[in-house]
Parts: sequence; C-alpha cells; structure tokens
Amino acid sequence: MNKPQWTHEHGVLLERLRTSAGLDRATLARRNMLSVLQVQQLEKGGDSGFYNSDIKFSTGKKLLQFLGHTLQVEVKVEIEAEVASSVSNTPSPTLKVAHEQAAAAKPAFKISGLGGALMVMAILMAVFFLVQQSSNSVSKPSTEASIQATQPEPKAEPATETKPETKAEPKQEPSPAPQSTESLNTSCAWETTDTEIQPATARKKGEYVHVVALDNVKLCIMDGNQRVASLSLTPGQERSIYGPGPFKVYSQQLPLVKIYFQGLAIKLPSPEIRQITLKPVALP
Repeated sequence: MNKPQWTHEHGVLLERLRTSAGLDRATLARRNMLSVLQVQQLEKGGDSGFYNSDIKFSTGKKLLQFLGHTLQVEVKVEIEAEVASSVSNTPSPTLKVAHEQAAAAKPAFKISGLGGALMVMAILMAVFFLVQQSSNSVSKPSTEASIQATQPEPKAEPATETKPETKAEPKQEPSPAPQSTESLNTSCAWETTDTEIQPATARKKGEYVHVVALDNVKLCIMDGNQRVASLSLTPGQERSIYGPGPFKVYSQQLPLVKIYFQGLAIKLPSPEIRQITLKPVALP
C-alpha cells in the first residue's frame, strides 16, 4: 500500500485556489498558523520546511480544505495472483465400469419331469405357510393401531395470552458536544520564569515545534507572535505547531512529551521542569 504524497499537481491546484480566493501567500500562511516558506514549498516544491513528507501532505490537504476543496486520496493496492496451469491441464481419471453378465444372476439349474413338479409344489406350500404366519402376527397390532387412530384427540384449550406491561422508554439525554483539542485562546498557567534551551546545531529552520505524546497529556505552545495553541493528546498522537520563534512550551506533565525542534530531539535538563523556551539557531 502506497502512502499519499504531495505532488506537483497538488501545488498547482493550491496556487490556483489561493489566487481565485484573492489571498497572497502571507495571508494564507497567517490564517493557518504556517510560514510563508511552507506555503511556497507546497505550491512550488521543496521539503525543508516540513518535518517529514506525511506532515507536508496533511498540511497541504488542510490548506485545500480551507480554500473549499476536498482532496481525494487514492491508495493503490497491488495484488498478484498465481494460477497453476497444471490443475486445468490435469486429465480427469477414466472410470471403468465392469458390467456383469445377466446370465450370472440367473440360477444355473434345470427343472424337468415329476421331480421338478414336486419341488415346485413344496416351495409353494412353504411360501403359503410363511405368508399365513406373518399375516396373523401383524393383524393384531394393526387392529390396535386402527382403534387408537379412530379415537378423537382431546381439544387443546387456547392459552390465555398475557399482554406485557408497556413502560415508557427513559428519555435519552443528548450527549455533550465534543470539545476541541486545539484552541488559540487558552488559560494556560504560564510561569514568569522558564528554562531556555537552544540547539547546538540545526537541521531545519526554527519555524515549528513537533511534539509526540507518550501518555494522555495537555500542553500549551506559544510562538513568537504570542499566538497560543492548547493541545490535548492521547498516547502516540503527534502534532506540529508552526510560527515564528522563539517558542514557549508549558505542561504540568512535560516529561510525558517528546519535543522536536529544528530537526533534533530536545532533552529536558530536569524532570521537574514544566515550562521551556526554545530559541532557534541559524542553519549551518
């Protein structure tokens, strides 16, 4: 199964929809918390602004949805079927049926003269005697069976049906509407002091922070323009937050989050830390 990829045709479609909507790249990027470089690379090509190809595809798909277009993802599945030709070419076994001659089934003896007549009469007498005895033994049970069959069966009284009591179904209260896992306005308990972390080197530009949850965790991320994203993540769920640096990351359970910045994993100096500031460095 092939993963969906962001192609040149997707970029042409995105640029055409953006132009038709009367938006420039900066406006489209600002409304979707992205950088101008990322919008440009989605339209013209390039991967340096994205953590991986999956994030690039999901970001482009989100922009197309923002512009009113739903991207249809085609997944190609290749199935190879092998058929053994020897099965079709195998000849069916030939069945030989041996027929017995009719003469073998007939008794091979001859009856002639007076002896033959006496033998036939003896056979007939024996058959008659056997028939008489079998009829006497069967007549009595058959008579009893006929008497029992003529007796009328007792009428079954109809059972009184009891109607079940009808109870009104309890009214189902409407389930509460699902809460959004990300909002721009949040009441995160930001601390006045935090720990500043700056990568020793950089593999990517410091235009976004990528987080992966190790457990159920809530955290807040603020970019350099004071825009705040409040996240509620489940184990294994990941998210990328785009914007200008530096970034502030706050959580009561910060050690339960893997943080990646400028292409590198960030290591916390202490497990008691709840808030850090990520300062970007220039690419080498």
